Amino acid sequence: MFDFFQLTLISVLFLVSASMRSLNAPHDSDWIRALSAKGKAMTVLSVAALLGCVFSAVLLREPVPRGHDEFSYLLMADTFTKGRIANSSPPVPEFFDTFHVIVRPVYASKYFAAQGIFLAVGQKLTGHPAVGLWLSSALACAAIYWMLLAWSSPNWALFSSLIWMIQYGIFSYWSQSYWGGMVPALGGALAFGAARRLWDRFSWPNSIWLGLGVIVLVNSRPVEGFLALLLICIVSLRYSLRDRLWKRAEFLTRCVLPAGVVLASGAFLTCTYNRAVTGSAWKPPHWLHEEQYEQAPEFAFLPMHARITYSSPWLEYLYGVREVSPYRALHDGKRIPRVIARKLVTWWAFYCGVLLTPPLVVPGLLRKGVIRVIQIGLMVALGGTWALAGQDSTALKVAFDVLAVVQFAVLWIVFDDFWERLAIATIGLLLIEYLSTKWSFPHYFAPAVCLVLFLQVQGLRRMWHWAKNVPVAIRASTRKERRKLEREGTQQGRLTYPLRGFVYFLPMACLLSLAIRVEARRVGWNDDPHGPDRQALLMNDWSLRREELRKWLEQQPGQQLVFVTYTARHNVNNEWVYNDADLPNSHVAWARDLDPEHNRLLLNAMPGRTVWWLEADKPNCQLVPYREHQAPPLPFGLQQAQENEADSSAN
Repeated sequence: MFDFFQLTLISVLFLVSASMRSLNAPHDSDWIRALSAKGKAMTVLSVAALLGCVFSAVLLREPVPRGHDEFSYLLMADTFTKGRIANSSPPVPEFFDTFHVIVRPVYASKYFAAQGIFLAVGQKLTGHPAVGLWLSSALACAAIYWMLLAWSSPNWALFSSLIWMIQYGIFSYWSQSYWGGMVPALGGALAFGAARRLWDRFSWPNSIWLGLGVIVLVNSRPVEGFLALLLICIVSLRYSLRDRLWKRAEFLTRCVLPAGVVLASGAFLTCTYNRAVTGSAWKPPHWLHEEQYEQAPEFAFLPMHARITYSSPWLEYLYGVREVSPYRALHDGKRIPRVIARKLVTWWAFYCGVLLTPPLVVPGLLRKGVIRVIQIGLMVALGGTWALAGQDSTALKVAFDVLAVVQFAVLWIVFDDFWERLAIATIGLLLIEYLSTKWSFPHYFAPAVCLVLFLQVQGLRRMWHWAKNVPVAIRASTRKERRKLEREGTQQGRLTYPLRGFVYFLPMACLLSLAIRVEARRVGWNDDPHGPDRQALLMNDWSLRREELRKWLEQQPGQQLVFVTYTARHNVNNEWVYNDADLPNSHVAWARDLDPEHNRLLLNAMPGRTVWWLEADKPNCQLVPYREHQAPPLPFGLQQAQENEADSSAN
């Protein structure tokens, strides 16, 4: 449905722009020139993103946690706001053992700290962790513009940053759920922007920004952050050794020392966090959680872990069945093409979609010779395989994977500038890692989102400056040379107005698409499973019922305890058992209903509470006073039945 609307928008754009005979460049507009001053533009972008997030929440609702990761991040934020890094293990911890949370030897989130810090800031200042989420979105939008200032011209940087803010900064699961995405995007933008500036000239402010970007990446998505910065570090090191830059005094005083101080401070704080949770400065919480719970490793090339005994059948199903299934799929020759195709479609739908794909493919159509023919053939073939995506055909998936690789090679040929090819190589490296993980969500790729946007910017510039019989290759290495070539390019040849019209009206199309997505969410249309707004601010969801009951319990006198039980057909993604950081003293405690005799242990450990029982899988489920024992025991055949379900969903 959303793809249909966006295809319609694209068609209308080209029809309208075909009738244009005079257009100023987007960056020649008065409002673009007025905002192109760095301070003004960064302020406008950040404020607009923040206000847009707030307006979306007012129009729809404030973000409510629904996924395992979201609850875990909120636990971390609540822990930080109480002035602690980790909490004491709860009494009778098996009742509170839940997904992506460590309950022994301490009670803490398994995740890295950066996302939790932002949520904690919002919770501490306003009582709403969503404010910290929106703040991270505002800062990411400003940082991406700052990054593009170094990689592109100032006016094009602002033009493309506006598009990115409209598409992702206001209404996406990165900015309207606690799942994460904006924080590693912020870190990547700071690191790439600073690295590009240090390539031209050493300066201590940029060295500090580089160090801060690396720290954010290490504490949000360390593996992806390392891979994202690997190639630019290699070429920078080679450049430094070739020109003997390390012999210059400013290399030490303006680059190494400032960055070293920041990185050392960040390393100390990171090790302190690790030690408080795991007992070792070198062992992050994620590793401890993997040792205690995970049977399938994160990456397909690692061996399976030993079988683990769990405190709940639901934990056993998620970690022993549900997460093992995608791992095994990456070792099954018949299923690998389907898995890769599904991951590539998800990546493309999020980062490009219908609206932002033309800047990457149209430059290939503007090239003469065999590249144009190949690009046309690829567009037709990819469009055909995409249209037939619903068919269960391994050959079709293999064809799609091969075509995607060929398209990547075409991008390498078309975008032939040094920095463009560095961006393409970095994106390719992260895509290999993205395809080798058992789960692949778009926010895993967040450290390099600024590079995807950079390529889209360069595609828009090529479309705007293209003239018949005039090659448009921007080969300059400095911003001054790039601006000179840009001015010269506008004077050469007869421009194609449909292309200019498309570029000019693209932000308006993105804004209209945003309005459609928000209105679709408001009226309850089906969620787009691959788009930027996947599972963001759902209006009819089980999580709203949980939040409603939680708020009601918070208003009741005295402390409350809820035993939660599920049916045999329970969806493990809909988990109710998550709690605040100060669990023994919290007003509301959610616990697993184990068995009557075992439940008495928790009742004795938490005396004086009003005790409820909840069958969470019932429609419009209700709290009822606890009595021994309302629910039948869980069937022993549950695991096998759900294993079959997991295998079918993985296919």
